[in-house]
Amino acid sequence: MSKSANAGELRTMVYFKRVKSEVNDNAFEEEPEVDVFDGKPILCKWVNAHGTEVWNAMQLKLREPATITVRFSPLLLDETLIVYRGINPKPYEVISIDNVEERNEWLEIKVQRRIPAR
Repeated sequence: MSKSANAGELRTMVYFKRVKSEVNDNAFEEEPEVDVFDGKPILCKWVNAHGTEVWNAMQLKLREPATITVRFSPLLLDETLIVYRGINPKPYEVISIDNVEERNEWLEIKVQRRIPAR
C-alpha cells in the first residue's frame, strides 16, 4: 500500500466536528458544530505542506494547508467536517478526503485553515 502510517506516527490528537446548517426561531441561519466521535480525540499523522506544495498552495490561495492520515471510519466520509488540532481553537476545513486505494484502511484528508466570514 502506498499511503499509510506506522503506529508511532499517529501521535497528533485531532477532534472532528460536523457543521450543520440550521435556521433558528428568529429565521437566522446558524451553523452549530456537532462532535463526530462524542468529543473524543483521534490520533493521526499530521504533515504540514512543505517544498513545492507551499508554492502550489499559495497559487490556490490556501491557508496553512496540511495532510492528515487516519484510520478509516465511515463517519469521516463527509465534506462538511472541520478539524481541530489538539486544543488549538482555530479550526481547519476539509478540502478533500481520499479512501486510500479503496481498501477502507486509511483516509488521507487534505485540510486548510478555516477563516470565518467578516
